[in-house]
Amino acid sequence: MKKFLSLVLALVMTMSLVTVSAGAKGFSDNSKITYKEAVDVMSAVGVIDGYTDGSFNPTATLTRGAAAKIICNLILGPTTAGALVADAAPYKDVPTNNTFAGYIAYCQKEGIISGYADGTFKPANTLTGYAFMKMLLGALGYDASREGYTGANWSISVGKRALNAGLADGLVGDFNGVKAVTREEACLYAFNMLQADMVEYEKNSTITVGNVTVTDNSAAKSKRWSSSSVNDGNIDSKGGDGYVQFAEEYFNKLVKTETTDDMGRPATKWTNKGDKIGTYADKANQTYYNNVKLGNIYSDLGMTQKDEHATVIVNGVEATDVVVSKNNDRKISSSSANDGLVGDGSIVEVYYDEDDNHVTIVVADVYVGEITSKETKAADPYVVVDSKLQM
Repeated sequence: MKKFLSLVLALVMTMSLVTVSAGAKGFSDNSKITYKEAVDVMSAVGVIDGYTDGSFNPTATLTRGAAAKIICNLILGPTTAGALVADAAPYKDVPTNNTFAGYIAYCQKEGIISGYADGTFKPANTLTGYAFMKMLLGALGYDASREGYTGANWSISVGKRALNAGLADGLVGDFNGVKAVTREEACLYAFNMLQADMVEYEKNSTITVGNVTVTDNSAAKSKRWSSSSVNDGNIDSKGGDGYVQFAEEYFNKLVKTETTDDMGRPATKWTNKGDKIGTYADKANQTYYNNVKLGNIYSDLGMTQKDEHATVIVNGVEATDVVVSKNNDRKISSSSANDGLVGDGSIVEVYYDEDDNHVTIVVADVYVGEITSKETKAADPYVVVDSKLQM
């Protein structure tokens, strides 16, 4: 009986951490998708889609040809990219009638992809994390030859730049560049790329006088809007930072907004062409499944200075009479009645804003309901629950 109730409570706790996204693509295997926000956004803008049976198949590996299609959809948009054709075979194993020939030809022409030394591209082969990151960096404006993304040890240069640019942010576990990329990992990396700054080179000239060649090159730097743009602020959280994020350039109707979800958790809302894609709760810095002392929260967060104005939200409503800055050895409680706000079936999620040294404590009740009666002597013991699910 205890095991059964524990399983039910664990299930409800898991459900409480998920924000249902109105307007998101309803794949038949949504429950198997780890990077839901990334997949929803990438499918909403038409960069990647599911299969004819309605599934997304998140763990299937990405092929090199499919990766070229994703890059073209990102740069050109799915409509224009879908009309691409190859006038001549871009590689000897990619004839003009290959499904991905147009995409591969475009990426080759733009210097975003390269084939093998034997003149092949192997479009049906799987793609490593390093190889896909190299393609995404090329789409952002990084020059492969100038950045060392070709020749020996190219993967080291690619991996360093990709991680610094945040292209692997949100990945579960460490980035393994030699492993084949799955479809949902590709969505995550491309999703991060949408929010990354595009780059440009201010100096790129070569002058030859006689036998002397002088090259004047500069390092890649974040591209800035030449003038105030209506798109600036669509993606960067501060509402206009002057820099060109990829989505601001190529998906100017895609808007990212900082908000809170129904439970009061810090969250991100995505819309495209005015239609809501979904609202996605941020990942908590700390999570507790029982009452916790405020001093322990501050300690777990590594805070050297206590927050004098910490916010406590209980089931979506801010609790204004909660003790949060005094007596840090106390558990979360009401200052007026000294009642515990965290009970059985509660989750405590803590969000820490390092810039403002501000802590938001979200308490969510996830109990199934109230047990109204029980039968312990029967052959199969059971309880009767008055369902009042809180999430």
